Amino acid sequence: MATTTDPGALTGVLTEEYTARWSELTGRWASRPGTTLGTLGPAGTSSDLAARFLAAEHGLRVELFATFDDVLDQLLGGGVELALVPSAYGGLTGFHWHRDLRLRAFFPQATPEYGIAAAPGVPLPPGEGPVSVAAMWEVRRIYAEVVPASLRGREVVWVEASSTQHAASILAAGGAELAVTNAPGVGAHGLRWVATRPGAEIIWTLFGRAEPPGGSG
Repeated sequence: MATTTDPGALTGVLTEEYTARWSELTGRWASRPGTTLGTLGPAGTSSDLAARFLAAEHGLRVELFATFDDVLDQLLGGGVELALVPSAYGGLTGFHWHRDLRLRAFFPQATPEYGIAAAPGVPLPPGEGPVSVAAMWEVRRIYAEVVPASLRGREVVWVEASSTQHAASILAAGGAELAVTNAPGVGAHGLRWVATRPGAEIIWTLFGRAEPPGGSG
């Protein structure tokens, strides 16, 4: 077995493990057309885009849910056969440590462009008071990273969103002054960019239910 003192051997072991997982999984997909893959919606989330990429390549059926807790419940209850969860999701440990689930595979893929959006034709919030910003918890840090100088240092009142698309819809409905969202969210809701940053390459994980001893799943 490879050790950390043998980098070449360790690389080989990791490559073999990665390849073996994908070979097994794609073999199952080929034998079961229409395998259901659950992830975070609505349409346009980074999770949805990653799921659609897999679906197009492997004939999967994608089911979108309002939260990853819903995805977890659906996976455990048999409503979907696999769950696609990004490594950036704060609750990913709930999937890793659940005794009834197993990590089936993983892969890197970049998200779309992210940033701060505002309603069209609306100037940046004036004054020096708090600014309300709709965002899901996992991407709040993007706000401080790209916020314009005119808003820097002002208190932020966070409006909780369950996804990038939810954040965009909150802003479009007047529930916040700004939103941290992605390019599909801006396009779908007719928003305008205030500041942007390139998408991030993250690891996407695929979980399935644990198989009984001797079972084929």
